[in-house]
Amino acid sequence: MNKNIKIIAGVLLVGGTLVFLAVSGFDEGKSYYKFVDEVQAMGEDAYTKKLKVHGNVVDGSIRKNGSQLEFVITRNGATMPVKYIGKDPVPDTFKDGCEAVIDGRYKKDGTFEGTQIQAKCASKYETDYNDLKKGS
Repeated sequence: MNKNIKIIAGVLLVGGTLVFLAVSGFDEGKSYYKFVDEVQAMGEDAYTKKLKVHGNVVDGSIRKNGSQLEFVITRNGATMPVKYIGKDPVPDTFKDGCEAVIDGRYKKDGTFEGTQIQAKCASKYETDYNDLKKGS
């Protein structure tokens, strides 16, 4: 075989391998951002995808069980139990009523298994509209 053909074949093989790894790695790292009610409406598709689920923490639902944290999130009347199994500490702003975005996977038993939590409590960051009108 000609030396140039061997070099071209080698370059094509390495290039094809790199493209394949990049595409498959990109797809594996992709997360779908959904609200609680949207995840529940996805059907079987929800069990096969990595998701970021957004909802509000239901008051009184937060329970710590050893290193595991359990709580319920809600949106538009839909509720979803969450088990947080992540290694990162829970944010200080995570509490009853806060908005939360949880990364993880939806299980067939209807529980969302989270590996990361982001939380925001609107009252901490937003000024009351009436205070603005009064000039405070």
